[in-house]
Amino acid sequence: MTMNLGDKRGFTLIEVMVTLVILAFGMLASVVGIMTALDHSLMNEMRNDAMKLAQEQSEWARNMPYTQIQNIPVSQTITRQVRKTSVAYNVKFNTLATAGAGSPTGMTLMQFQVKWSFKNNPYTYTLQTIVRQMQ
Repeated sequence: MTMNLGDKRGFTLIEVMVTLVILAFGMLASVVGIMTALDHSLMNEMRNDAMKLAQEQSEWARNMPYTQIQNIPVSQTITRQVRKTSVAYNVKFNTLATAGAGSPTGMTLMQFQVKWSFKNNPYTYTLQTIVRQMQ
């Protein structure tokens, strides 16, 4: 076997540097993608918590005596833990319509609106339900 001194094998410094730059951009893009996915996941958890909160308030109102519906607080702030972060949810109650007031078959259309903010953006979830007076 003969060895040719003109035969240079291996990588040059430029090739190594270009490869490192390409890898750095790929890693940066991966980190940005992961951070975006975590933000979306946290936002979904907050939205699910707001939905659960509105459902809880609705069930609480449906289980109270019909004549006490007007005593539900118009606005309240409820704080919940979401991933070790305190999130303030502002719950607003509104009676949209009442039919048959005073009669044994009265009905009320109620609305619960839950508001919260995430990264300085406001979000809202609204739940409407009908409560009927039981005889």
